[in-house]
Amino acid sequence: MTRNSPYTSPQSHLALYLALGLIFLIIGFLPFLDAEQQKNILTEGGLFESLTVYLYIFCLILINGYWPWEKIISKWYFSALIILFALRELDYDKAHFTHGILKSKQYFSDLVSMPELVISISILIFILVILALIVLREKNNFIKGVKNFKQSQLAILVSIVLVILTKTIDGLKRKLESFGVDLSQSGEQFALIVEEIGEMGIPIMFCIAIISNTKKK
Repeated sequence: MTRNSPYTSPQSHLALYLALGLIFLIIGFLPFLDAEQQKNILTEGGLFESLTVYLYIFCLILINGYWPWEKIISKWYFSALIILFALRELDYDKAHFTHGILKSKQYFSDLVSMPELVISISILIFILVILALIVLREKNNFIKGVKNFKQSQLAILVSIVLVILTKTIDGLKRKLESFGVDLSQSGEQFALIVEEIGEMGIPIMFCIAIISNTKKK
């Protein structure tokens, strides 16, 4: 799409509408499955977690297929972020570390050795650098794009909402119990559905943003 396109027609947002519809449709359908079926597809390493990882890989394929090499290099932090999301989905942030890179006690626990601590801090700094670069270099385009209802920026906005939502829902039962609130079994199961499908929605939104941010030749 050309630089001057306003991205405001309903047709230009079709992919975003379809993706959101698919996400809500799956969330609405899964509660009708029996508990065993839900467990099989929602468990770690199950259908939706695997699809999420494959979708992140597909995002990288789209970047290499749709973007010119100069853009891939200049905006390398997008590819790096997608790889980090994929590794996070595979639990690499926890698998090889005592508490997990994203856990504060990883950096203050006596159980963490000095070499592991150094590696953890280095990776954390790398993550922060990537996030800082994205904010500093893409903030203006993002805000302008959202105001102009561009599909690419709206897809990124939805992905940010999904990141916040899924992070909030993660371990919801435990979080509510700390406030003296008991979450029912059905409520806990629905929260798991929203979390897993919401996590799958993040790379879907990335895919839409990548394709929408590509000029047609």
